[in-house]
Amino acid sequence: MPRQLRVFLCHASQDKPVVRELYHALKAEGWVDPWLDKAKLLPGQDWEMVIENAVDDSDVVIICLSGQSVSKEGYVQREIRYAYDLALEKPEGTIFLIPLRLDDCAMPRKLRSFHWVDYFGEEKEKSYFDLLEALKLRYEQKIGDEETPAQADLKRGIPEVRFTQKKPYTKILNPATLNPAPIQKTRTRPNYRQLGFAGIALLLLTLVGLGLNSLFNKSPEVPLTPSLQVFTETPKLSTETSVPFVSTPTETSVPDPTATTVLGIGSTSRSLKDDMVLVYVPAGEFLMGSDDGNQDEQPVHQVYLDAYWIDQTEVTNAMYAKCVEANKCNPPKNKRSATNPSYYADPKFDDYPVIHVTWEDAESYCAWVGRSLPTEAQWEKAARGLDGGVYPWGNVLPKDSLLNYNQLYKDTTRVGSFPEGASIYGANDMAGNVWEWVRDWYDVVYYQSNLSTPNPSGPDAGKMKVQRGGSWEDAAFSVRSSNRAPASLTDYGPKVGFRCALTP
Repeated sequence: MPRQLRVFLCHASQDKPVVRELYHALKAEGWVDPWLDKAKLLPGQDWEMVIENAVDDSDVVIICLSGQSVSKEGYVQREIRYAYDLALEKPEGTIFLIPLRLDDCAMPRKLRSFHWVDYFGEEKEKSYFDLLEALKLRYEQKIGDEETPAQADLKRGIPEVRFTQKKPYTKILNPATLNPAPIQKTRTRPNYRQLGFAGIALLLLTLVGLGLNSLFNKSPEVPLTPSLQVFTETPKLSTETSVPFVSTPTETSVPDPTATTVLGIGSTSRSLKDDMVLVYVPAGEFLMGSDDGNQDEQPVHQVYLDAYWIDQTEVTNAMYAKCVEANKCNPPKNKRSATNPSYYADPKFDDYPVIHVTWEDAESYCAWVGRSLPTEAQWEKAARGLDGGVYPWGNVLPKDSLLNYNQLYKDTTRVGSFPEGASIYGANDMAGNVWEWVRDWYDVVYYQSNLSTPNPSGPDAGKMKVQRGGSWEDAAFSVRSSNRAPASLTDYGPKVGFRCALTP
């Protein structure tokens, strides 16, 4: 008889009644061994150590969320962070972490990329069977060729759970919908007789070449060597700027912005203040928002922006240090990164993004160099172009050659290390690496009432600012170009940086 599926129920104390009900329902299934503190903890045990061991030993962690628990400070937040970090260590594609909403609460940022179950209201009973289906899939993955829950059900006379219309476990994201291009679901066998000997030889050489290419071209750590194609989109911008620039070196094959040539996609400039390369974004409309994302990204709408410049990369440690030395910026709140204790002070990381900076730190730096933080609209257009691409490179799902995300390196990487993932304007690292501060105040319903305003700059006031782009830790859903993340003005950490913009 195979062992039971170990399921940890992470929850806040005020949600115990409904979680206890779920515990007994799962336990009655027979093949599930749910873990609930009230049922498992013994007198005299170190409850903190026991709970962490239980999470570590689980096959599935169900994180029960409610309007009170997601805003409550305390141990439940530690459990969520611990479970989340542990889940990322599991093999990709397995079901390990399942958020379970007990009411219509907001989903924490860390969990937005995971499929969830709504365990409340009229859908509660249906959602319970959806949850069982997910647990059964995990059971079969975990136990392998041993007896499956479906076989155990048949022995007990319980029919296998099936629905004519399967509901996804999340209302946010079905990864297949991220790419609007048709998905090829069937494969056809080529007619090798028609290929002939030469055709087969060419096919084998191609396959070998692809294998060698993937083997020897994995590392993303490459110097910042932008090579941008020039397009002929006509801007509505004078060539004069408010800060001094020098022309881009001729080896980058882009026009000199100080000359009388027409500026367009591919034009760059360099700031004499901090040596930052800026890329040019012509005036015009673009699609902002996403109907497949969170509530605060809806609806999709057209926005007009005047032409502007935006930093090609995130501001680096070396650049930020100049502002600190000039007594115009506060030092980062912490000099270490996730894995390097001397990250800010070590010259080895001069070309890595500065982190541990608050919104005011970022704004002070941009003011010092004669620029400002980009608005949300400026940031999003620079990231996704005109046609509403899901990511800076388009609608193809992320992969390790395009960005630093999903704990791939478990820390920041050198700015500009992923030129394949640059936006159409040549802006690098707009997805992943570090979250980036923008200028706007956050408002969850802002898009619903400000659809036709040119050059939008966000609400007039608020309690939270906005971060964009995701980080080295975040999964595919969080690094989408339309994703918005509210954050306190005093927020900082090893995943938070910024870039600046210039609007003449």
